[in-house]
Amino acid sequence: MKMMRSITLFIIAIAITVSAQAQSLDGKKMSDKMPFYENVLTGTFDNGMKYFIMENNLPANRAELQIVVKAGAVQEEEDQKGLAHFIEHMCFNGTKHFPKNELIDFLESTGMRFGGDVNANTGFDRTYYLLTIPTDKDGMIDNGLQVLQDWMAYVDFDQDELDKERQVILEEWRVYRGANERVQKKHLPVLLWGSKFADRLPIGDTAVILNAPREAFLRYYEDWYRPNISAVIAVGNFDKDEMFTKIKKLFGELDNPKNPRELKEYEIPLHDDIKVSIAKDPELPTPVISYNFKHKGMEKGTYASYVESVKERLISAMLSERFQVHIQDPESPFTMYAGGNIGDFIGDLKAASLIAIPKTERFKDALETLLVEGYRAKKHGFTEGELERAKMQAMSFYESAYKDRENVKSADYAREFYQYFYDGTAAPGIEIELAVVKEIFPKITLEHVNEMIDKYIRDKAVVITISAPEKDDVIVPSEKEVLAVFNKVKNMDIAAIEDIAADQPLMTNLPKPGKVVSEDVMDDVNVEEWTLSNGAKVLLKKTDFKEDEILFRAYSPGGYSLAPKDIYHSASNASSIVDAAGISEFDTPTLQKMLSGKDLSISPYIGELTEGFQGSSSPDDLETFMQLLHLYFTNPRKDAKSFEAFKQRMQQSIVNMKKNPGSALNDTISTVLNQYHYTSQPLEVEDLSKINLEAAYKFYTDRFADAGDFTFVFVGNIDKDKMKNMVEQYIASLPSKDRKESWKDLGIRTPKGKINKEVKKGIEPKSTVRLIITGTAPYSQDEDFAIRSMVEVLRIRLREVIREDKGGVYGIGAFGRLEKYPYDNYSLWVYFGTAPDKVDDLVQTTKDILNEVKKGNFDKSYVDKVKQIMKNERETSLKENRYWLENIYQYSWKGLDIEDIKDYDEKIESIDKEMIVNAAKKYIDMNNFKEFILNPEG
Repeated sequence: MKMMRSITLFIIAIAITVSAQAQSLDGKKMSDKMPFYENVLTGTFDNGMKYFIMENNLPANRAELQIVVKAGAVQEEEDQKGLAHFIEHMCFNGTKHFPKNELIDFLESTGMRFGGDVNANTGFDRTYYLLTIPTDKDGMIDNGLQVLQDWMAYVDFDQDELDKERQVILEEWRVYRGANERVQKKHLPVLLWGSKFADRLPIGDTAVILNAPREAFLRYYEDWYRPNISAVIAVGNFDKDEMFTKIKKLFGELDNPKNPRELKEYEIPLHDDIKVSIAKDPELPTPVISYNFKHKGMEKGTYASYVESVKERLISAMLSERFQVHIQDPESPFTMYAGGNIGDFIGDLKAASLIAIPKTERFKDALETLLVEGYRAKKHGFTEGELERAKMQAMSFYESAYKDRENVKSADYAREFYQYFYDGTAAPGIEIELAVVKEIFPKITLEHVNEMIDKYIRDKAVVITISAPEKDDVIVPSEKEVLAVFNKVKNMDIAAIEDIAADQPLMTNLPKPGKVVSEDVMDDVNVEEWTLSNGAKVLLKKTDFKEDEILFRAYSPGGYSLAPKDIYHSASNASSIVDAAGISEFDTPTLQKMLSGKDLSISPYIGELTEGFQGSSSPDDLETFMQLLHLYFTNPRKDAKSFEAFKQRMQQSIVNMKKNPGSALNDTISTVLNQYHYTSQPLEVEDLSKINLEAAYKFYTDRFADAGDFTFVFVGNIDKDKMKNMVEQYIASLPSKDRKESWKDLGIRTPKGKINKEVKKGIEPKSTVRLIITGTAPYSQDEDFAIRSMVEVLRIRLREVIREDKGGVYGIGAFGRLEKYPYDNYSLWVYFGTAPDKVDDLVQTTKDILNEVKKGNFDKSYVDKVKQIMKNERETSLKENRYWLENIYQYSWKGLDIEDIKDYDEKIESIDKEMIVNAAKKYIDMNNFKEFILNPEG
C-alpha cells in the first residue's frame, strides 16, 4: 500500500497545465466538455455511484478492478487524523466475506502478488483501491467484485486486527521519517497557506493512530465510504454487458447514509504577498530551491482547458531546454538539475514553478540565476525556433501514443478513468486528442505562449522555498536576502536569449556499409541471429506488443576490470564523462536541439565485466538512433568544459550522500562483502582528482575500438529489411581489430563465516536491517530457478509473520540469485526497516523463518501460491518487449541456449515442496549469516 505524501509533489515533479487564453476549434465551443471514450460503458446508479466499464484484451486474461472514494485526509476530524489511511489498511484485514487474513490468502492463491496486483493508496481528498484479477479462472471476477463491495460496505474493524495494524501504521510512519519529511513539514504550511491540506498529511498523528477508538474508525467509514461520492472501474478481458450486470447487482443497491455529511471542496486561498520558507536539516542529502507562482485553475475537462494543457507542454519543454545550458556550464550556480514548468499544484491551484539544485556555496547566486530565467521568459518570451522544437517534441509524443493505441494496457485505461472521475481531467481518447492537437498547433503562436508566461511569472501569491543542509560552512540567505534577490531580478534589465539554430545533420558522410554474412533463426522463440562482416553479432526479435518501440542493448566482455588500478577512477567513470559531453562536434545542449521531435535514447556504459549500450527508438527514428550508436563508437566527444561540470556534479553528489544514513549502511555492506577491494570503496571528494579526462577518454576509446566482439540485441516492432540495411550501414561498418579478450577476474570474493556489523548514523528513531547469506555454488539455470522459487515462499512467510502477526514492519522483502561471473556464487538477502528496540526480536524471527523453510515446516499451499504467482507474471511478461530484451541479453551473456526461454513454463510446473526444501538446505547456510544493522546515533 502506498501513501501520496511526498514533498516532490510540490517542488520537484509538478505536472503541466496553464492559464486561459485559447484559440477557437472548428465546430466546437471552447467551453464545451470534451467527449468521453465512446467504447466505455459509463453512467450513474440510482444511489449516485459512478461506473466505468471497458473491454480490453491487454494483458490477456486479466481485469483491472478499482474503487475510488472522493474522501481522504482532509475529511478527517481532529480525532481522526490518519484514520483515512488506516482504514485503507483495515480493508485488507477482514471483511464480511473474507474474514481476517483470508483476503490476502485468497488473492495470493490465485497468483496475485500483495503490493503489486493488490494495492491501495490514500491522498488528501481521495482513496483508491486496485486489484488485478485473472479472468481465465472460474469465479475470479465474481470474487474480485465481491472484494471491492466488501471494501465499500463491509469492513470488519475487528478490534484485535485494529490493534495489530496500529504497529504496522507506526512502522510506515517510521519508514518515511527523515530529512526530506522534516523539511516537508516546515514548507507545507507556507506552500498551502490558509488551507486544511497543510494540517492533514495522510499518515496522520501517531497519537491518534495508536489510541483512536474503534468508534472513530466506524464514524469515518460510515460518513465517507458511500456510493454517491464513489466510482467502480472495471477494464479488461471480459464481456462488458455481463460485467455491468454483476456491478449493478453488487454496487447499485448499496445505501447512502440517511443524513450524509457535506463533501466540501477545500480551497487553498491565494495571498497577495511573497512568502519565503527556509528549512535546514543536518541530514538533508540534496539542497533544493524553488519559486512557486500560484494561480487559480480553470474548469477541467473542457476543450479550453485541454488546449491550455497542450500549450503548457510547449512552455515546459522550452524552459527545460534553456536550463540544460546551465547544467552543462561549470560556472553555473546549479548542479544536477534546474528546470521550470507550469502545472497542477494541489487542490484547485496551479503554479508556474522554477526549481533547481544549487551548489551549496552559491545559494544566493542560484536564487538569482533561477529567477532571471523566469523573468527573461516573462519580459522577452520565447523564440520561434524554441517554439518549433517544442511543437516537434510534443507532436512526437502524441503521434507515438496514437500509433500504440491498440496496445494500451487495461491498467492505463483504468488510471485515466480514475483521473476523469476524481478531478475531471478530460479523457476523450488519443484519436480525439491527436486531432485536436493537429488542429490547434498551427494556431498556437509565439504571442500566445509569451502571454501565458508573462501572466504566470508575477510578484504576488508566490512561495519561495529553500531546503538546505544545516552545516556551518553552508551559508543560506535569510528571508530578507531572498526577498531582496526577488526585487532585484524583477527590476533588472535582462537581455533576450539568442537562439542558435541546430538543424545540421549528425553525419555528413555515411560510413561504407558492411555485410550481414550469415543468418540463423531460432524458431522456438522467434529470435534471429545475424553475424556481420566485422565479426559482431546481432540478435533480433520482432514483436507486435508496441507499435512505436524498439528496445536495445549491446555488450562486449571487458569493462573496467581491464583497467590498471592507477586509472580505475578514470576508467569506471569514462562512459559517463563521454555521455555528458555530447557527440562528435555537438555539445549536449546542441545535440538535444538536434534531436527535438525524435523518440529515442541511447547511452554508453562501462561496468566491471562489460561495456556496451542501452537505449530505445521508435521505428521512424531508427536511422538517427543508428547514427548516434555509430558515432559513440567512432567519434566520441572529449570536452573539457563538460568534464569540469561533471566533476562538480560528482562532488555535490558525494557531499550530499555522506549526509544520508542509508548511504553509510550501503557503503559498509559493499566494502565488507567485497573485502575492502579498491573497486568497492565509496567515492570520496579527494578521489575526484584521480579522474583524468585524457585517461578516461583513452580508456573509453579503447573499450569501443573493436566492435567485432560486441553483441547487439534489438526487440520490438522491427521491419527486417529496414533493420538489415541499418545494421549493414551503421553496425557492420564499425571498426574491428579482431582482438581476443575477455573480462578479468579481479579476485573479489565474499568473506566466509558470520559477520555482524552495526552502523551508527542518523537522528530518527528507526533502524534498517540487511540480512545476507553468501557462498559459492556451481551456476546452472535449474539451480538459479530453484533459489528464486524458494525465495518466493520465503517472502510470503516473512510478510505473514513479521508484518501481519508481529506488526514489526511496514514492508519486508527478500531476493536470491545465482551468479555465473566472475565466479560461481550465490547471495540471499532479507531486508526491512523497523524500530531500534524491535531489531533483535525481528532478526531472530527471520532466522526462525529461514530455518522453518529449510526444514520444510510450511504447508504445500505456499508452493501452490508461488506457482500461481509465477504463472501469472510469466503470462503477462511474454507480451513485454523489456522481458524479452533482458532474457535474450542474459542468455547470450551467460552463454546459454536462448531457445531454453521457452521451457520456463515447464520449470514452473516442476516446482514442488521438495525443490523448495532442497534449495533452502543448499543456500540457507546459517554459518555464513551476515547481519548489517543501521541504528540511530546516540
